[in-house]
Amino acid sequence: MSEKIGKAGRVGVWLAFEVAALWFTTHVGGGFALGTQETQYFVRFGNRAFYLPLFSMAILAVVFYFAWEFQRLCGIRDYKTFFETLFAPAGKLYMVFYDIAFTITVLLAAGATLAGFGNALGGLLGGLKIPLWLGYILGAVVVYLFASYGLKRVLDSSAWMSFGIIVVVILLVVFRLPTIAPNLKNVPATTPLFGPSFFQSPFWFMLMYGSFQVCSIGSYINGGAVLKTHKDSVMAAVLGFLINGLMLVGMCLVLAGNYPAVVKDAAPTLSIIKEMSPVFSILYNLMLLCALVTTAVSMIHANAQRWSTYGKGAKGRWGDDKFRLRVWTVVWIVACWAVSNLGIVTIVKRGYGLLGYIGIIVIVLPVLIVAPRKIVQKRRELVQAAA
Repeated sequence: MSEKIGKAGRVGVWLAFEVAALWFTTHVGGGFALGTQETQYFVRFGNRAFYLPLFSMAILAVVFYFAWEFQRLCGIRDYKTFFETLFAPAGKLYMVFYDIAFTITVLLAAGATLAGFGNALGGLLGGLKIPLWLGYILGAVVVYLFASYGLKRVLDSSAWMSFGIIVVVILLVVFRLPTIAPNLKNVPATTPLFGPSFFQSPFWFMLMYGSFQVCSIGSYINGGAVLKTHKDSVMAAVLGFLINGLMLVGMCLVLAGNYPAVVKDAAPTLSIIKEMSPVFSILYNLMLLCALVTTAVSMIHANAQRWSTYGKGAKGRWGDDKFRLRVWTVVWIVACWAVSNLGIVTIVKRGYGLLGYIGIIVIVLPVLIVAPRKIVQKRRELVQAAA
């Protein structure tokens, strides 16, 4: 009996890690790997970057815990059903708003990551110049192979690629810190925590970073379908906080070593890599490649799964769940390609801040207000049903 319990515990830990890894690998897209996001939201405020990322990830961990626990208690497997159930009787109306927010997020993030696939692959192959169209096709094929074959493949790929990304970030921190330690001591706090005005303060940008990231919650809810117990939900949230928080702080430390020059650098991680051993160029491009693939895979899979529900029970080939998932995967890959080639990705990146506002209003506050009450209510119903 104890052996079975021990095995079940190990399985639960691995499932929780897979869900946490899905959060991490979706988080670490091109903006994270290039250092642009860390600089914009944290490092430019000086030594606030040494701890504010942890607060940002803690807020996300609380939101995701309530989301995972509610979906676990209700036996929900996709984010459409999750939001319609959580916000019933207005769930269908709510889904209109979230569909818009998540679609914009997918087109922006997945489109940008797929467009950068060729550059990352070329860098890994010793600076080989790969045409944009060829890089996109290669990236699209890789994403299709992972995203169109179900949740298990998405979770497995995220878990294993997350190991590689974590190792590279740790190596960057370990080998870079001795060189930059003296400069880190002199990094100042550039502005008050809540000033000079609240909406320009380090605290506000910390909230905005988390609220922008929370717009990808559809991917995490789909992944959270594998969680079986309350302990799994807690563990996924804790592991996700630790992985995302520590890796984000680590990257901020590496970048802050070049403060204040880093603030004006469009791709600060590239500048840092050039100052280090050539082996880090390979490791960096490998990390970037993994980051691009996993972000695109998790987002496109979640969106494809959401739309593949239409046609369920139909006659013929369209009635096959796997077939519909693969068709919608192709549709979203093509949509991301169209957006990036029109040049919209570069323009609408300025809309990330807008998505941050949407995340606070549409996701963070509603989930934190509604989910705890409905979780208690659902637990009470389950106890009464079992009595």
